[in-house]
Amino acid sequence: MSSQWPDMAAHLLAQGAEGEAVAEIAGLSRTASPWFVDQLVPELLSELAITELSADEASELVGRLVGQAVAARTDADEFASVRELARLSPDLDYPGGVIGNAYYASEWLDCECHGDSPERDAAVALEATLRTGNPVDIDPGLLSAVTATVI
Repeated sequence: MSSQWPDMAAHLLAQGAEGEAVAEIAGLSRTASPWFVDQLVPELLSELAITELSADEASELVGRLVGQAVAARTDADEFASVRELARLSPDLDYPGGVIGNAYYASEWLDCECHGDSPERDAAVALEATLRTGNPVDIDPGLLSAVTATVI
């Protein structure tokens, strides 16, 4: 996740966010040391008056945001939300919640032997929930930037 922060901070700057940490992170390379980037993130969150979330709350929020971004794309794959969230799971040490559910569901997406299975049905239901669930109240420009970077 640390490699994503420079791009996110650049998008935040483009949307008018201000602060030393936002600017510093935006100026970093995606290959910057995660140790260095991760030290700046709490300062960025503080500058933007964003409260820290628990892992479960953050997972739910990310799921809602990814689902909303995928729903805004006309060229998205049938399981784009599930696939995008599943990619986060290894970097986050295989959490539970919506990211863990997506990781589990993604195992069944490309296996023809599970075409008409309960696992496939669960993946279909999860994708539908992610795309049509409670949308995040987000600036349209920022949603557009997030949408451009999701599958």
